[in-house]
Amino acid sequence: MSSARRGTRHCIRGRASVAAVVALLACTTSGCGPGDDGGGGADPAPTTAPTSDLSDATMWLSFEEQRLTFRGETEFPDAVGGGFAALVVTANDGTVEVVAGADGRGDAVAFPEKCEPTTGCPRAMLEVPPDPALDAGTADFEFGAAVWVAPDQTTTGSNIVQRGRFDTEGGLWKLQVDSLEGRPSCVVRSGDDQVLVRSAVSVADSAWHRVVCRRDGSGVEIEVDGVVDREDGETGSVDSEWPIRIGSPGLGEQDDQFHGRIDDVYLRIAPSA
Repeated sequence: MSSARRGTRHCIRGRASVAAVVALLACTTSGCGPGDDGGGGADPAPTTAPTSDLSDATMWLSFEEQRLTFRGETEFPDAVGGGFAALVVTANDGTVEVVAGADGRGDAVAFPEKCEPTTGCPRAMLEVPPDPALDAGTADFEFGAAVWVAPDQTTTGSNIVQRGRFDTEGGLWKLQVDSLEGRPSCVVRSGDDQVLVRSAVSVADSAWHRVVCRRDGSGVEIEVDGVVDREDGETGSVDSEWPIRIGSPGLGEQDDQFHGRIDDVYLRIAPSA
């Protein structure tokens, strides 16, 4: 199933069925999901997010195409043909919405709007199943995305992309917006060795920003629109049996749900020497 034309919106719930596809098509004309606070609603004015060539990425989710699995679930395939795909997973009537991407080029995805109650809020994420080809091991690697966040969409934890959890074996890497001021951070952990670096740049200004995390042999850095912050520290092998998750690390009440828009999620692992 191909993606919608730029400017239209598709509201996608997890575990899609034939009936859900009909509802999906109806949603493009009647609208559904989040309102004008940035989760959905009116498209943002075109803004410039620095771009990079992702054709050599290990995995790249451009969100230009969506399709149904044989079980009727909606997924977004890997744009570089690596055989990976991100499945839509939701809870509490959450949706993932297809919206205009950075600079109005192509498509992006929007996540549920911010919810004040402490329980029962809509939840949604994309999930790429674990695969050895996505394990960085000891190699240098980087991951990132283009993000759009309104000032009133920030929380103390808004997950962009993550693999593993804080206490899982095999390590962890994640990118999130982890302050009300909208400053993103990167974390890489292997065993007990962890490096965290925060950017001095806020992304919570209703504009598109390119955010990249890089791990090399001596530390971790975060780059926001070309501005780099770095934290030195060694991390060992990062290999996880967990899926890559986008928009939230899980669907639990305490998980860090992202409320803005995400485009061009990628992982690039350097070739072994």
